[in-house]
Amino acid sequence: MLQYCFWEKKNNLQILTETLHQYYVDRNRKKLKHLKISIEKDISQNPNYPFTRHYFFMTLSTLYHLDFFLATPEQQNELIDYFFNVNYWQFYDLCLMEHVVNMLHVEKMRPYLSDILKQYATESMPKASTEIVNRILINTLETSIIQKKYSFTKYLLNKIAEYHFNSEDFWFQTWLLFWTGVYEKNHNKIRHAYSIPTYLHQNSTLQSFDNFLKITHTDNPFIENDKKKTHDIN
Repeated sequence: MLQYCFWEKKNNLQILTETLHQYYVDRNRKKLKHLKISIEKDISQNPNYPFTRHYFFMTLSTLYHLDFFLATPEQQNELIDYFFNVNYWQFYDLCLMEHVVNMLHVEKMRPYLSDILKQYATESMPKASTEIVNRILINTLETSIIQKKYSFTKYLLNKIAEYHFNSEDFWFQTWLLFWTGVYEKNHNKIRHAYSIPTYLHQNSTLQSFDNFLKITHTDNPFIENDKKKTHDIN
């Protein structure tokens, strides 16, 4: 009974994030909606427990991510108020940011992202926190492109180049290459990004690439190549 296991902060955060990731990869709206309802019930029973409210937002954001919906202005303000009061970005705060940024107006996140990057640059972050920062950057990059906030996309790409983020991290570099290709409309970069999960047999990543190209109205370079070959034959 997964929904009854969440409410110890550290262990339950890990259980929740792993569950949300699997439900998202499976695109399982039914289970996400059921989980959201379960957490809403827990909020009503324990209204003074703040982490439950964050778990609700993380679940809601994962559900919204399937269709690229935004949270209500009131929900966005509640999250931004929380981030405003963060003086030092710890694992929990970073994890929350990672999981809700896609349902926020991305331009409102600039000062908080700047704080995270400064902390990353000036202090020794634990490996687990550094990995979350990488995911925040990719999720924010995606969100900026989905929301067509291209000046923010440019700002973020410049920051990533400035701080030399994880040049050896395959996951990070693959998604960075993909989103850079989409932003620049560079078919060579998109093809190169596709080649990595193809070689590693990561079908879920390939499916995500296909979905994002469709959502952003970006030409699929492989389909374009097939059209060209067909035209040349004819």
